[in-house]
Amino acid sequence: MNPQPPSPPPAPDGGFEFEFTDFASAREALDEAVTDIARLNARPTNPGEWAKRRRPASPADRALTGETIEWMLGLPEAIRPEQLAARMPRLANQIAAAWNDRLRCASALRALTIDDRGGRRGLPIDILAEVQFLHRHLSGAPPA
Repeated sequence: MNPQPPSPPPAPDGGFEFEFTDFASAREALDEAVTDIARLNARPTNPGEWAKRRRPASPADRALTGETIEWMLGLPEAIRPEQLAARMPRLANQIAAAWNDRLRCASALRALTIDDRGGRRGLPIDILAEVQFLHRHLSGAPPA
């Protein structure tokens, strides 16, 4: 008996290979890709370019607003962000304005403590501690 020679591999047809997947998995992969692309396009490659994207300075950036003073007086004395208010009133004003919206404020406080953009110097240690105390207080966690 003569063995048959193996059949030659199929010639390339110019198509592409694919794998079977369900619709939900394909949608998830597409959504992740779109989100990653949008994130990369929104982020300047040079950290110095962030300055160009900031809003123009206003007088309220250099002084506490009445709303911020009232907010600080309403906080327990142990967690009042005195250094933040004295040295970075713009940030104190922004936190006070967002304080009653827990999700918005938690997001703002997180953004101050974690560098998602890259190349940021970060907050001075005493102000960072105050921001962390505020975040714990906002979330209802006991002070550390």
